[in-house]
Amino acid sequence: MFAHKIQQMFQSGADRKILIHTVLSFLYRGSGILANLMMVPLAFEMLDAERYGVWLAIGAVITWFNFLDVGLGNGLRNMSAESLAEGNSQRVKFLFATSFWSILFFVLILALLVLGLFPLISWEEVFNVSTLGNSELVLVMEYVAMGFLLSILFKLTISLYMAHHVHSMQALANCLVQVGSYLGVLYLVHTGEKSLVSYAQMLSFAPLMFLGAISLYAFATRFKLYMPKWSNFKKELIRPVLGLGLQFIIVQLMWMLITTTDSYWIAYWISPEEVVPFSVSFKFFSILNIGFVLIMNPYWSSYTQAYTRGDIAWIQQAQRRIQKFVYFFVILGAVLLLTSTWVIDFWMSGKVEIPLEMNFAMFTFSVLYMILGSKNYFLNGIGKLKVQMIVLMLTAILHVFLSYWWGIVWGGGVVGILWGTNVSILINVVVSSIQVKKINEASATGIWNR
Repeated sequence: MFAHKIQQMFQSGADRKILIHTVLSFLYRGSGILANLMMVPLAFEMLDAERYGVWLAIGAVITWFNFLDVGLGNGLRNMSAESLAEGNSQRVKFLFATSFWSILFFVLILALLVLGLFPLISWEEVFNVSTLGNSELVLVMEYVAMGFLLSILFKLTISLYMAHHVHSMQALANCLVQVGSYLGVLYLVHTGEKSLVSYAQMLSFAPLMFLGAISLYAFATRFKLYMPKWSNFKKELIRPVLGLGLQFIIVQLMWMLITTTDSYWIAYWISPEEVVPFSVSFKFFSILNIGFVLIMNPYWSSYTQAYTRGDIAWIQQAQRRIQKFVYFFVILGAVLLLTSTWVIDFWMSGKVEIPLEMNFAMFTFSVLYMILGSKNYFLNGIGKLKVQMIVLMLTAILHVFLSYWWGIVWGGGVVGILWGTNVSILINVVVSSIQVKKINEASATGIWNR
């Protein structure tokens, strides 16, 4: 009965491809999640509480820069998917080469800035620590930043896979990176290494090996046509491909400022040690977000293709299906919330105590995250970003004031900071829901249709 319902939901060729890659994504991501969960006890064994808290705060800062990676990649992904929907694979070749060489130049400039400016920053004040030397923190930040910048180039290949509807490749790449990182840290632990610098080296450069291998394999096989030759670089494509990428960068940056800065504010306003229970609760409920994103990922480029071809019936059917997935994950989240105290205690061997009110706030965060994702994946896929940019900019500013008020002034602590984030996301949910409704009803005009 259940299998028959699933078969009915995925009848068309595009739907079956979505189903296949969603299943593969869950398998890959499940392995990656397991490696990630196993990494936490290893990190506790290798680093003391303060160093681990600093690493979590550093991770939050570096995550801010994911807007460069995700933004530029999504611009290429959308334009490539549109060209493929029109049957123009030659244009994809030029789009990829132009993106690659333009971003390579950009990465080199940023790398020079990192090497020149990072030693001048007082990272001890940035992360509110006194037991770690600034020279150690400078090395850590340089390793992390350089690893991130190099990964931007390799991840462009993943955008090509996504544009070709090979949606599970992103999950496979993440799985290889997480498993490889876990094995690397496991090796460090067995050698007795306790240095934060060594930990940063391993988690920054081990992923590059796997991302590089995927790129080399792609250009040796399926994507030979798209090899980024300098002769395929087209100056006239810089503005359209990077222009769309810039819009995604702004959207992603504002989103990151709302959803990933809590670790930093907790470390700065309260203490690095308080980041630990927040991070454990976040990782626990992120199972919901990860699962939902794995389902949503295939729809992004599929929305692009369907909208380019004018297949409105498929779009509306997909939206109804996604709404059912939202209901399912909310119910699953409620189960996780009810069992969170026992499960987290077992997982962390009683080393971290998390109050129920923090887990409830994190559950609410995950629910709002999924509802907003169900709207914005459609808007991102069809390139309607203007309203998102404006609302995200406003709520990114509002988020800081709300979190400080509830967390520090009102005395809510870590939980108060998290509720400031939740209210900021809720505003975006309301506005995006209005825009999607207008587009579906063909009544979107002016800024609502941009």
